[in-house]
Amino acid sequence: MMNLVRSYPYVWVLLVLTLVFGLMSPTFFEPGNLGNILKQSSLLGFVALGMCFVLIGGGLDLSVGSVVALSSVLIAGLSATLPPIVGIHVALGAGILIGIINGVLITTFRFQPIIVTISTMAIVRGIAMAYSDSRPIFGTLPEELFLLADGTLLGLPVPAILFFLACAISVFFLHYTALGRQIYQVGGNEEAARLAGINVARVKIVTYAISGFLSSFAGLMLVARMQSGEAVRTGVGWELDAIAAAAIGGVSLMGGIGTVSGTLCGALMIGMMANAFNLLGINPYWQRIVIGIVLAVAVASYSSNSVRQLFKRFRFT
Repeated sequence: MMNLVRSYPYVWVLLVLTLVFGLMSPTFFEPGNLGNILKQSSLLGFVALGMCFVLIGGGLDLSVGSVVALSSVLIAGLSATLPPIVGIHVALGAGILIGIINGVLITTFRFQPIIVTISTMAIVRGIAMAYSDSRPIFGTLPEELFLLADGTLLGLPVPAILFFLACAISVFFLHYTALGRQIYQVGGNEEAARLAGINVARVKIVTYAISGFLSSFAGLMLVARMQSGEAVRTGVGWELDAIAAAAIGGVSLMGGIGTVSGTLCGALMIGMMANAFNLLGINPYWQRIVIGIVLAVAVASYSSNSVRQLFKRFRFT
C-alpha cells in the first residue's frame, strides 16, 4: 500500500479531495455536477497537457492562455463568412505556428523561455484583441460543433472523452516512440542529450508546437461551449492553472520528470476545487491563493531534493 502511495500520490490526493468535497456539499456527487467538473477540467486539461510536454522537455510556455483566446476569436470570426471547418483549421494551424515560433526563438537565438513566451503572450493577445476589436464575436456556428461541449457518449461528456483520448495518445507518444523518450532525455540533461546525438532543437520545437496545438484545441472547445469567441478575458490566468495542474501531478519544473496521468489528475483537482468553491459559496479568489501555494510547495520540494542530492554528493566525495 505504501508503495502505491509513493508511486501515485496524486491519485490518492484526488480521491481524498473528492471525498472531502462530497462530504462538505450534498450536491457534489450529483451526476449533473460531476459532468460539469469533467467539462471544466477538460478545457484546462488540454492546455495543461501541452504544458506537460514543454515542462518535461525543460521549457516553459506562458503564451498558452493567449493562444486559447486567439483560437476562439478566429473560429467564431471566420465562421461568420466561411465554412466553420476553415476557421477551425486556421485556428489550429495558428496555434502550431505560434508554438514553432516560440521553439525556434528559444533554440536558435538562445533566448530564455520565460522571456520569449511572455512576449508572444502579449503579442498574440494583442492580435486577438485587434482582430475582434476587443468585443465578443458571435459566429455562425453549426449545431454539430456544439456537441463538442454539450454532447455525451456512454454517459460521459464529449469534452472529457476527447481529453482522455488525448491523454492516452500522449502516454503512447512519450513512452513508446523515440521522439517521446528524447523529450525526457533533453529535459533531464540537455548537454548529455546533445552529446548522445539527439537533435535538441527539434525536440524542443516539437514540444512547443504540441503545446500550441492543444491550447488552440482548447479554444475550439471553448467556442463550442460559449457559442462565441472573446479575446479580452478568455484564457487569462490559464498559464498559472496549467503549470499548477502539471506540478500537482508531479511534473518537475526543472524538466525531465513527469507523467500524463499526473497532469490529468492535476487538471481534475483544479476543476474540482473551482466547482467545490462555487458550491460552498467560497470566494473564487481563494482558489488563486491555493494554486499559488501549491506552486510554491512544488518548487520548494524540487529545490530541497536538489539540495539533498548536492549534500550527498559532497558527503561521498
